[in-house]
Amino acid sequence: MQFAMTVDDVCMPGFSSEEHLGRWLDLLAELDIRATFFVVPLADKTPLANRPGYVALLRRALAEGHEVAQHGLEHDRFEVGIPPPMVLNLPHEGPARERLARERDAIEAAHSVPRIRELLANGRHLLEDAVGVRPVGFRAPCLQTCANLFTALAEEGYRYDSSFPIQEAGWDLIMGDLGVARHTITRARFEASRQDPRLISLPMTTDYTWYLAEDRYAATWEMAKSDALDCLRENVPLVPLSHVSPFFEGDGDCGERLFRELVAFTRDAAASVGQTCEFIPLAEVKV
Repeated sequence: MQFAMTVDDVCMPGFSSEEHLGRWLDLLAELDIRATFFVVPLADKTPLANRPGYVALLRRALAEGHEVAQHGLEHDRFEVGIPPPMVLNLPHEGPARERLARERDAIEAAHSVPRIRELLANGRHLLEDAVGVRPVGFRAPCLQTCANLFTALAEEGYRYDSSFPIQEAGWDLIMGDLGVARHTITRARFEASRQDPRLISLPMTTDYTWYLAEDRYAATWEMAKSDALDCLRENVPLVPLSHVSPFFEGDGDCGERLFRELVAFTRDAAASVGQTCEFIPLAEVKV
């Protein structure tokens, strides 16, 4: 079984800090897990190379076997597509909803292949300049997509995209719907996410730890366990999504506690059927 932990919004003001990124690296080192960090190359209009604290932490991440991948350019809500409703419906996305209602035609017109290719290349160069590694993977900010994004990714030479969720019900839990019906994860749903034959699609599972609170913990834990068992049965990689700071900023240690329990549960579940569980970056996932 393949467990590919992913951490989004590295460098993004309000959702990332150097302290929390360092805590992530310490936690992953303790658990002997390698992960993928999706980095915003021009967060707050500042090139990554001009953030020495983050550069040092990301170089440490690379030295410890983690992957650094690309998360848009500036993390604008509509850089390369339009986010799905489950994201736009989150409380903090009110300004994005209003902008989309006013400017949808102009937003969609901006998503041409040449313009997306330019944005991708700019972000990739900023990452490469800062940490010395060319990113091979991409996840769109706020899970925004359009058909031209996948064409542009393939033409720019990216190996994989991880912008599709495969357990959308996780966002209903974030919104407090504790009785939401979970989607069954199947191999067919996993394979249906592929948009361009030149590009590997590695859809994320869901975000279990977004400001996780005690009143959501039990329902979230049941979903996480069921998702892990689905992935084991269907030979689908488990790709949890977390964010640098929201992971640590829920109630107490809820985020870290759930992650530790999910790691142990998945390892034991794989062992129960004679398998091992590999904790690897997305770039090493085999599909």
